[in-house]
Amino acid sequence: MNRGRELTQKTAIITIGKVSTQFVSFMLLPLYTSILSTSEYGLVDLAITSVQMLVPITSIMIDQGLFRYLLTCESDEEKKKNISSAFFTLFLMTMLSVALYMIISLFWKGQYKGWILAILVVTGFSNLFLQIARGLNKTGEYALGSFVCSSSIIVLNIVYLVIFNMGASGMLTATFWGNVICCLFIFIRLRIYRYISVRSISKENSVKQIYYALPLVPNQLSIWIMNGSDRVIASYFLGTAANGILAVTHKFPSIYMTFYNMFQLAWHEIGTVHYNDNDRDKFFSDMIDKVLAFFMSASIGVLYILPFIFDVFINSNYSEAYFNIPIYMVASIFQVVVGLLGVVYVATKKTAEITKTTIIAAVVNISINVALINTVGLYAASISTVFGYGLTMIYRIFDTKKYIVLSYNKKRIVSLGVVTILTCIIFYLDSIKISLLYALFLFPIIFYINKDIIFLLWKEVRS
Repeated sequence: MNRGRELTQKTAIITIGKVSTQFVSFMLLPLYTSILSTSEYGLVDLAITSVQMLVPITSIMIDQGLFRYLLTCESDEEKKKNISSAFFTLFLMTMLSVALYMIISLFWKGQYKGWILAILVVTGFSNLFLQIARGLNKTGEYALGSFVCSSSIIVLNIVYLVIFNMGASGMLTATFWGNVICCLFIFIRLRIYRYISVRSISKENSVKQIYYALPLVPNQLSIWIMNGSDRVIASYFLGTAANGILAVTHKFPSIYMTFYNMFQLAWHEIGTVHYNDNDRDKFFSDMIDKVLAFFMSASIGVLYILPFIFDVFINSNYSEAYFNIPIYMVASIFQVVVGLLGVVYVATKKTAEITKTTIIAAVVNISINVALINTVGLYAASISTVFGYGLTMIYRIFDTKKYIVLSYNKKRIVSLGVVTILTCIIFYLDSIKISLLYALFLFPIIFYINKDIIFLLWKEVRS
């Protein structure tokens, strides 16, 4: 199969499983922001953010190690050894983490600490099972499992918030049970129990997986610092209500990044498989160039549309979230470049290099955030994120030259950069008349720049 088409199809399969639930979740923002106060929404977001920080530590990213080695397994026995070893490693790490958490919680009066532990444990296993699906080349089951998880959380959120009026604890309860349902679904659907056996646990396999995965832990924590520390710092310096506003701000760029992350899952798989092809440099350059143009254009589209829909979706109590969105969208563009280049490290198993490219940027991010928070308020979060991802992007552009020769369409990138700046200006002007006139200039340019990928997608849809 043509590599571009293979990438398109895998992305499409994953997208089907994610888009519908993300769209429904986004459409429910009016419900969430009308029922929950900014403080309650901030507390929920802080709890989930804490889980996202702890999962890489408690799981040591063993799910990623398992996924990478499953891709090269040629026999069922190899798969069984790898899955059994990873499952055993995660089980031991979970037991140790629960014990440490319970000791620490004796000295911690934090709200919802019980739910944080419960969600932490079940998230580790749902991540593992989903990566097993990917590693076994069951992309459809992976997408379906993600859909089951997200849709369960959405449905339970409505039940707990609207019917039982449980507030913030209801959203955390829904998150827990959604992940439990995901675990059960994947476990039964793929009959994972066939691959788990005490006799198949291999010390050699465990060591290889840990060796691959462990360097990803500081990298993931660095990514969390660039994405999640904003909310912790905002909560500490400005209060949970401010974090509630920041959480709503994040919803818009996060929807955008969800689409990219779906592509990245397929991109890392295809890139790893085809990294040693003879025309590798040309293939990677072509794909990165087209995908970057597409996602830069998508970010421009988001910024253009938002002024028309923001007040419809968001309660007026959260109106302050509006002004930070363009800055976060620019940071998201930098994050896309970081992810596109990250495939080089995944394919070459240079996971330690991934960490090097993000730790310094994470330190810069948190330093700028703390330095500015009392001066510019919530803008400190978005500004520090731009600097963090911008620095990581620049580093990876130069560092990946050691492994692969990439060429970029500089004229197209600069053109899209100029259009992005113009769109941000239009966004802040917040004038419907100007926006409508701007559309006459904007959309023909976007179509022309992306005509190749648009025709490719149209061809895939028709076939």
